[in-house]
Amino acid sequence: MKSKLNLLAGTLILLLLTVGCQNAATTNHVSFSDKDTQVIEEYLNREVMEPSFGGEVFSAYEILGTDDNAEKIYIWALILEYYKTDTALEVGTGMSVPMVLHVEQTEDSLQISSHTMPRDGSYYQEDVETLFPNNIQSKIFDYPSKHIDKLSDELDNKVEKELEK
Repeated sequence: MKSKLNLLAGTLILLLLTVGCQNAATTNHVSFSDKDTQVIEEYLNREVMEPSFGGEVFSAYEILGTDDNAEKIYIWALILEYYKTDTALEVGTGMSVPMVLHVEQTEDSLQISSHTMPRDGSYYQEDVETLFPNNIQSKIFDYPSKHIDKLSDELDNKVEKELEK
């Protein structure tokens, strides 16, 4: 009986340590300065997607978390190209995708060295499981359309402001 209790207690402790370590790998309450958010947005606009119709790229994103070392920022990004025709403003190339930004925090600001995205199709789930910690994976696989709608509204506002200039 005593050995069963010890085994149960040991298993419970191991389980708690495992869950605690997984949750400690990321944090969702990271604050970034206005300058940092601008660096992220400029990176998304210039480095992630090439415009196919000669238009301008705009982005909106949600930070899903970071790693302990602040070397990775996990985001969901909505990136769209907008271009003008004779009669209207059209949407060209676009993507809505989870992404890992590989970053370095200097004294002055955030620097993004590269990014990684899951591949499409049958590789998507495997790549998400490889690239993102467990608690971020669950957010990605259950990412509700209301969040994408919010990013879309944010993007529309940015485009409208740009057109007013």
